[in-house]
Amino acid sequence: MSLLSSIACGLNQHQPLRRDVTWNGRAYVGNCRHCGVPIERHGHRNWRKRGSAADGQHGAPTPTPT
Repeated sequence: MSLLSSIACGLNQHQPLRRDVTWNGRAYVGNCRHCGVPIERHGHRNWRKRGSAADGQHGAPTPTPT
């Protein structure tokens, strides 16, 4: 892994291994070509680390402590 790619991965700006990208019914998912972590496409050339299933609730209201 080069120095620039390790910095980009550290800033959560990943690049996919294109041959392994698949559609999971909600988003394009794959693994980063540099660090190997699971990533998800959020827009054109915008790949971010995939969170857990609980983190995937986009648009869900944030619970407030009572």
